[in-house]
Amino acid sequence: MADAEQRVLSELRRMILEGEIDAGEKISEVVVAEMLGVSRTPAKLALARLEMNGLVEKRPGRGYTVREVKIGDVEKILMARGVLEGTAAGYMARHGAPEDARQAFSHSLRVTESIIERKSATVSDVEEYQNANTLFHKTIMEHCGNEYIMMAYERIRHLPLAELGSVASRTDRLDGEFLRMSIGHAQHAVIHDAILRGDAMRAEMVMREHSNATLDYARLFVGQDVDAHVPSLKLATGK
Repeated sequence: MADAEQRVLSELRRMILEGEIDAGEKISEVVVAEMLGVSRTPAKLALARLEMNGLVEKRPGRGYTVREVKIGDVEKILMARGVLEGTAAGYMARHGAPEDARQAFSHSLRVTESIIERKSATVSDVEEYQNANTLFHKTIMEHCGNEYIMMAYERIRHLPLAELGSVASRTDRLDGEFLRMSIGHAQHAVIHDAILRGDAMRAEMVMREHSNATLDYARLFVGQDVDAHVPSLKLATGK
């Protein structure tokens, strides 16, 4: 993903989750391009990603419409995803990781470790980390050895923020992003070690805790009121 697309994606997610773009509002690549001062290509790609993330719906011939997002729904969705991911990690630890999964884990961890060793993050680092993070999560889900777990995940992945790696990164807060990435990398390392050692209980427990961190991060965007529509981030953080 190019920097322009990452910036557009991050900004649109922020605007939707903070309520700057209201639920039901229509947006198009032309409007996004003009609003954010980019060409139509990154705007088009970012909107397609947001559709995958469940934050907008595509209307044939009419662009996209912003979906309604409530923290109560997000909590339920991410809790369900956490159960599935934890179960998948435990199952893989119990039955063994295939060689292609081991290689994917090693690649993902090498990438994230190299980013953490830089002691700070750039926009490109955030994108690189997100790709490696998605690879780690998809490897567990797709190669755990239980196809029914993946089938269950496919049932929810279109829902708001259920897609792996869909919680918005904040490229305007790179210090916070670096901290989040550091914690995520450390948890990935523990999960990976537990899987290789066959410690199913620890793999499942830490994977669920890791997924709960995604929920905590989502709360920074959508606040704490389970019945509320997306409020502003200033209200959610007390700033």
